[in-house]
Amino acid sequence: MVAVFVALLLALPNTKATVDIPESWAKLDDKPALVAAYKSPAGAHLAITRAAVPNTAAWRAKTRDAYVADVARGALAKLPGAKELAKKLGDANGVPALDLEARKADGTTVVLRYLLFRTYALALAIEIPKGGDVAAARAIAKSFSPPKATP
Repeated sequence: MVAVFVALLLALPNTKATVDIPESWAKLDDKPALVAAYKSPAGAHLAITRAAVPNTAAWRAKTRDAYVADVARGALAKLPGAKELAKKLGDANGVPALDLEARKADGTTVVLRYLLFRTYALALAIEIPKGGDVAAARAIAKSFSPPKATP
């Protein structure tokens, strides 16, 4: 089943990346350290952060796999007791993108997407309560990308 929703195309500051957030999600304005923060009517939380880190290793074939494995280990370390469910390195319109999914001991699922630009990284995290709609979170994460290059 594919999640279908009416979405807002959210342009993010200091980057060309965008993300589609369902209109039903409420913006959380009291999170100044975040690029964006939203909460769904069902209690899922979304946060986007930006870090000024060089990711040149993600752009080189020789170092990419080890670098991405380190990023994934670091993410899981921030989720004590969580089990990795899925991990995939892909490409988001020319930018290395790491998709990671984990489940916490309480049944909460966390869907993550890292966009590894050359000089900074954007991270999207969606925390879905036990029994929540993980497919919708995956669709949002998949939409998180820089725009397609125009010729």
